[in-house]
Amino acid sequence: MAADPLSPIAPARVRALLLPVGRIKHSRFASFVERLQRESIVRLGDISPDSRPNRTMFSPLAFPNGILLYDLSTSMPPPSHLSLSPFELYREPMMAIGIADSEEYRVQQSNGNDHDGHEESRGEMARSPGDASELAEVMRDLRERYPKMLVHQLLLFDQAQTSDSSWVPEGAIIVPPLRESKITTMKTIVCDISALLLAEMTTFARSIQGLPSVQSPTVSQGDVAKRGTEQPPLLVRSDSQLSTGSRSASPAVDMRNEHPRIAMLREMAPSPTAPGNYEEGSRSTTPNSGTSTPSMTFEDMSGPQVSRSFSNTINHSSSGAPRDSSRDRVSTQGFGSGSVTERARNKGKARVGLVIGSLYLHAGRWNDALRELVENTTIARSFGDHLWHAKGLENILTCLLLLSWAGMDFKIPPICWSDRASYTSKSPDDTPASSTINFSDPGPHHPSPKVAAVRRLAALLPDLLNFILSIYIRAATVAGESLPQLVFSDCTIRFSKLLATVHLVGGTLTYEALQHAVRSVPLHASPRLSISRVSINPSRNDIASMLFRALPAPTANIPVLDSVTILAGMASVLSFFGLQRKKAMLVRESITILIPGIAQARKIGAAELGIHPAAGLSALSVVNGNAGVTTEELEPGLNEFLGLLGYVYGVPQTESRSPDRLKSVDMASTTDKDHPPPEETEGVKQDYAIAMGNFLRSSVLQTFGSFNLKLDVLRSCISFCEVLPDFRGVLHFTAALFRVVGPGRVSNPDGKDVLVSLAREEQMRLATNMSRTIAAASKLGVRDIEADYWDDFLIRGVRVVEAAPANVPIARTKSELDEKRQTQEQQIKGPFIYDPFAKKPDAKAAEKLLVAGESSVFVVEMQNPYDFELEIESLKLATEGVDFASIAQNLTLGPFRTQHIVLEGCANAAGVLKVTGCVVKIRGCLERTFLIFVEPWSPEPDSKVKGIGLSATEALTIRPSPGVSTLLQIKRAKPRSVPTSTTIPLTVINQQPLVIVSHVSLPQSAMMILEGERKSFSITLSNTSSNIPVDFLHLSFLDSTAGPLRAALSNKELSHGDVHELELQAMKSPALSWRRPETDAEVLTYIGPGESIVFDIEVVGKPGLTDATVIFDYANLGMPSSEIKDRFFTRRVSLPVTVTVNASVQLHRLDVAPFTSDFAWSNQHHSRLAAKGSDERLGHRRLASRATEKGENRFKSLLDRVGYGSNGDEHCLLLLDLRNAWPAPLSIALQVRDSLGSDDAPDDEWRRAYTVHETIQPGHVSRLVVLLPRMYLKNPHAPIPVLNPANQRQFIVNANKLPLEQEHMIREAFWYREEVLKHIRGTWKENGNDRHGDIELRGIRLSSRMIDAVRADEITMNMVVVSNGNHEHAVRQTCRSRFEVPVDEFLTLRTRVYNRSALPVHSLLRLQPSLSHQPPSSALDLDRRLAWSGLLQRALPILGPGESVEVDLGICALCSGEFEIGAVVEEIRLGEVPSADAQGGRPGSFSDDLLGGGGRRVWHAREPCIVVANRT
Repeated sequence: MAADPLSPIAPARVRALLLPVGRIKHSRFASFVERLQRESIVRLGDISPDSRPNRTMFSPLAFPNGILLYDLSTSMPPPSHLSLSPFELYREPMMAIGIADSEEYRVQQSNGNDHDGHEESRGEMARSPGDASELAEVMRDLRERYPKMLVHQLLLFDQAQTSDSSWVPEGAIIVPPLRESKITTMKTIVCDISALLLAEMTTFARSIQGLPSVQSPTVSQGDVAKRGTEQPPLLVRSDSQLSTGSRSASPAVDMRNEHPRIAMLREMAPSPTAPGNYEEGSRSTTPNSGTSTPSMTFEDMSGPQVSRSFSNTINHSSSGAPRDSSRDRVSTQGFGSGSVTERARNKGKARVGLVIGSLYLHAGRWNDALRELVENTTIARSFGDHLWHAKGLENILTCLLLLSWAGMDFKIPPICWSDRASYTSKSPDDTPASSTINFSDPGPHHPSPKVAAVRRLAALLPDLLNFILSIYIRAATVAGESLPQLVFSDCTIRFSKLLATVHLVGGTLTYEALQHAVRSVPLHASPRLSISRVSINPSRNDIASMLFRALPAPTANIPVLDSVTILAGMASVLSFFGLQRKKAMLVRESITILIPGIAQARKIGAAELGIHPAAGLSALSVVNGNAGVTTEELEPGLNEFLGLLGYVYGVPQTESRSPDRLKSVDMASTTDKDHPPPEETEGVKQDYAIAMGNFLRSSVLQTFGSFNLKLDVLRSCISFCEVLPDFRGVLHFTAALFRVVGPGRVSNPDGKDVLVSLAREEQMRLATNMSRTIAAASKLGVRDIEADYWDDFLIRGVRVVEAAPANVPIARTKSELDEKRQTQEQQIKGPFIYDPFAKKPDAKAAEKLLVAGESSVFVVEMQNPYDFELEIESLKLATEGVDFASIAQNLTLGPFRTQHIVLEGCANAAGVLKVTGCVVKIRGCLERTFLIFVEPWSPEPDSKVKGIGLSATEALTIRPSPGVSTLLQIKRAKPRSVPTSTTIPLTVINQQPLVIVSHVSLPQSAMMILEGERKSFSITLSNTSSNIPVDFLHLSFLDSTAGPLRAALSNKELSHGDVHELELQAMKSPALSWRRPETDAEVLTYIGPGESIVFDIEVVGKPGLTDATVIFDYANLGMPSSEIKDRFFTRRVSLPVTVTVNASVQLHRLDVAPFTSDFAWSNQHHSRLAAKGSDERLGHRRLASRATEKGENRFKSLLDRVGYGSNGDEHCLLLLDLRNAWPAPLSIALQVRDSLGSDDAPDDEWRRAYTVHETIQPGHVSRLVVLLPRMYLKNPHAPIPVLNPANQRQFIVNANKLPLEQEHMIREAFWYREEVLKHIRGTWKENGNDRHGDIELRGIRLSSRMIDAVRADEITMNMVVVSNGNHEHAVRQTCRSRFEVPVDEFLTLRTRVYNRSALPVHSLLRLQPSLSHQPPSSALDLDRRLAWSGLLQRALPILGPGESVEVDLGICALCSGEFEIGAVVEEIRLGEVPSADAQGGRPGSFSDDLLGGGGRRVWHAREPCIVVANRT
């Protein structure tokens, strides 16, 4: 590593120039330089002394503990620095070391002309005959180019010791390869070169001692050096420089190179015979406010003026008007010690002595240097030579520092004290000391001489350094002694750096401080807590004030390179104290100076090459033979340099250009617990950490610093990178500028809060500049020139475009499959033909599903709040989980808008997929992942100030966490709110088949149908997949009748009967159904790849049916449906069908009338007679097989069937008025069955049912009369059942609040209506075609009268009059309940009581005889008309269910007439209440037992017994 040019001990270093000679590669040269720089410190005791007696002035034997310090550089100092020699000898190189690579000269004997150094030799190596002459010629050129150097040495690296060395030029030093070198090999070589240097320094010192004086550097001399009028360091070889001289005895260097330096010194020295010429030449001008006689001692000299800078003093003295010629006259009166000539001679002698002292300092002879410097500095002080007096003190201080660092004894010379009082008042014990160097402190009260000397030096430093600077400023007031600004600024920076080092270690010269000052070792000393920073002298403010004296004035005419060096040195000192803002101010000033300087240098370089400056770098690279510029050619520290500048001014930096990694955000501690990262995977955590770090830095720095100042700094950085040129820097700082002026928030959807604080014209200019920079870099072959995109909220949303309904997968659960299977097995369905597969998926609540191997469409919402368009090179989704591929290229995002971009992607496997953001590659920007931000967000302003200066940004961005320092724990603050990112969870299912409807038998998918009619059509499904079969298929339907039914059921005021009717309509009569063929179920649910299957669908005409949808859910499960454990996914293909339903036969009116049982008795009576064969009317046998009747025979057939059914003689008459609404005649068939079929064969009774046929003309109403058997219900008051399981509840509160009796009637009407509908049905048929259908009879409603006619009583009574004894034919029965009896004949009235109920009945029978056709007042007057033996009212035994009992009563008619005997059965004791499920009601449906208990019951005989008495 190169030495620090502004180190406090820089004046003690020997500068050596390292140059590549011959054939050598850059990488090899850099490695050789690095090997030499490791040995830049040489101990004098290790150097062999020169044996020549005239070369012993700087012999290392005189001071073996001394150290020779080298500054090995690969570049020549600028002319402004060379012009300061010998005032500052360390600025000019004393050695020129040529470095050659032996590997480049090694060739194969087989290929003598092969000079490829990369190939390894396989045989004996040989050298070309011209190699030695080539290197010798190179060294001669080196001596001619650098004639002022004391030593010219050639080092031949990687020359093996065993190889042939005959070709090596004379005087060259061979350096073996690293593998053959020892630890001391390179050190020995450096010591040999140092021996040559010390020997040649003797000759140089003798030549200086022969000079009468040395000229001081002046401002005008610096100007000449800047303009280049002085002799340049690269001299042209001439014959005059080859003459022999006094250095002929040097063994390693040609003696002809000695004369130019001696000639230069003689030119600089004044003539000894004309002292006035020196005075006049050195003081051509006089300051306006100066005195005629300079001060002779420092006591007469005033201190430095704070309000008057050194630069202003120089400019004032050098630019003043010429003074009067009389003031330039010098008195020639008197000679001796006080004369002007003697003073000039003594001053010149002191100057020469100070130069000799500097040579001793370079040679490592610090004691001799200290003695020489003290002696001559005292002389310079006594004669008022201020400039050299200050230089002498500066070199003395350097000697003292080196002696302290080496741990040697020394005494501070009295000349170092500014006055006597300060010298006597200062005590070494007043300042705390830290003795960690080699000279340890023996005790606090009796320190060793070494420690005491170091303490005195540390206590002296502040005053001594200020005193030296005051002398330099004082010298500027003297005409001709104005010091160049470069010298003063460098001196001030070195002093400030020394004081800063001492301040950081506690105000003492510790070993760490001396190591840092001498060897530039990083300072890692721990702070001394026992010493307060306030008590350390000098303070930070004092050091900073001293440092800013080095700042050149705006009017100072100094080279650009020197100005930048001064500003950089000042910035480095300020960084010691953490004064970042002051440092940034200097850095910004240096950039301002560099921009025009670099631009001018490019113009000059282009002019020297003969090209136009506008030709750019491409022409320069062609001339230089370079194909392009690589990243390695740029200075790596430039990024940190400019990044630190932006950080200080509050410019948000991204990860790639962040100057300090400590400023990066630790997401484990910065994120709020209320806003955790959305995902747990490492990839999402990393993206979230980067995004949140940018957000926090940007939001904090948005309110930090001046906005306009940030823009100015960024514009300067852009201009600086343009003139370098640094393509990456241009893009980076342009992006940073866009980030600063951007909105910095997640805007609302309307975009009203989006504001870019930069004019549209400047935005366009910067965007165009970025495009030009990218194009220029591409032409030069520079790759990967990209910056971080400036808007972290680029992605505002990602959504999956819903695919076609036929392609959307639907999630199904195993419970749905089990429910469907149970429904199919038990044939129990809910309302609306409830089917879990028939429901539509919720698009919002359902999860997003993708199918593996199929493309899906995504819509990415991107925002661009800036006024220029963006070229998107690639866009793809950032996902976590299964493999997913998506990309879109060559997109354009328009200016100031939110734009939707369509993107296709495909998942390659099944599993879980999460879309975390988008990976976007914008032209000129790095490809990075942008998270998805949907919710608006803006940074919250800080309510409390937690930090001042740059610590404010640290306090807000760095969160405390366990295990960190206490300083960070103090900075605890409320977590800053961060925007919440959104992730899109997706589920990728296995590959699924794709089924389409390939054929439909309906034209245009429409059909016309009549009410009650059934029609079928076919649907053909085809599997279009090439390799995936369908192994699961489910069919469901949706129709337009479900909506009205659902709306009607939503009415809470409906009665239970209406609810049951609506549910039954939806359950029992679906509009569409699948006519399942008698085939294996698995065959019906399997469709192979490329195969087809046909489904037959049946449609039933229902009122309100206008459209229907046939839905097929299919999937590839890969397993039997019974083995599904969790859930599966199906696809759906549907076919809409338009249905037009026209009216056919409508039930217009209904009536039920009671029917006498006489016809039944007559038919039964004739059947009995026919069985005995004694009836004369056997020829009129009725046809029992005839079950239909038409036309005029309808009633005859109807009456002939009475009495033969299972119901016996109990019938009622049903009258139906039917209307034909179809414009064509319809044939009606109405069927009535006496009994219900069994569960195994429900249609058997319908085959034996009685059928009534009728043809109804269009628009006509026809009445059909049928006999309906009376019906008995065990529990006519049972609760009305609930068919929909969803509506089944334990307690139902009737919203209508009906009375108990009315609820009783409603339930009774409901159950008898249901029973009536089980016994009748009707069909219709259109004549002339096969169109037929069913008649909807569920519209009937039964009144109380109708119910009474239909109902069969629980207790039936049948009375029969029989004769006694032998008079069997005394009684003749003419009808079922009418008997003809003779008068005065004893007869028996036999009453049979039958219990139909399911419960036993404890009752009594009460007979009520009366006269027929008489009013009630006289009907009961039976005296002398009718007599009976026994009681008319008697208790009956308990009748069990289905039991009967007969009761006899003797009667006798006493006169002719017609008597009527009624019967009443009255319940004596209350029986059990019938259960809720006695009539089929579901347990718990409607549980109210109150309806079953109404008190004791009474049953009346439907027909009284009519007794007609006649006299024979």
